[in-house]
Amino acid sequence: MFKRAAAGIAVALLLACCASSSDRPRPAVCKLKAQQAIARDLKLSLSAVAFAKTQAGDLMPQCTFTARADGHTATVTVNVDHGPQAYFRLLRTVGEASQIFGVPPPGWQPPQGLLGLGPFASWFPTRHDLMATNDADLLTVGISWPGSTRNQDVSLARAAVVPYLTRPPRGQVNTTDYP
Repeated sequence: MFKRAAAGIAVALLLACCASSSDRPRPAVCKLKAQQAIARDLKLSLSAVAFAKTQAGDLMPQCTFTARADGHTATVTVNVDHGPQAYFRLLRTVGEASQIFGVPPPGWQPPQGLLGLGPFASWFPTRHDLMATNDADLLTVGISWPGSTRNQDVSLARAAVVPYLTRPPRGQVNTTDYP
């Protein structure tokens, strides 16, 4: 009986290891609508955009989407930071990234506000990422796509963040620092 149970466990582990990503449940942080938006923006099929739940250095959940586009691998990382005071932290990041004391380093550019993504949403050209908030979470979308233009990066980041911008139900807002 012990051998049969051990064999059953081994088979279950083998099947779990070999299952495709479509067979596993989708992690909540890896939104299907974000994957669809990325595929649309890159003019690819949905199956050409892979996803994986990862963890950032800030220990917050994130999803990394990857696809092959224009001869290069495009990587889109969406970090969902559940920490308090999302608006305050976003505004502070924008303010600090705008400050320069002395001669600006070569290639430095200040953050650029983006319309339609909520208050203070900004593109950080030096870091190739977009920051926005949905009233509860601080959302950071990082883009790594060799050979892409600024407009392509911003378009891809915008497409990826929009599905995460849905406002939480009343009473579950994680911030009191902005109306």
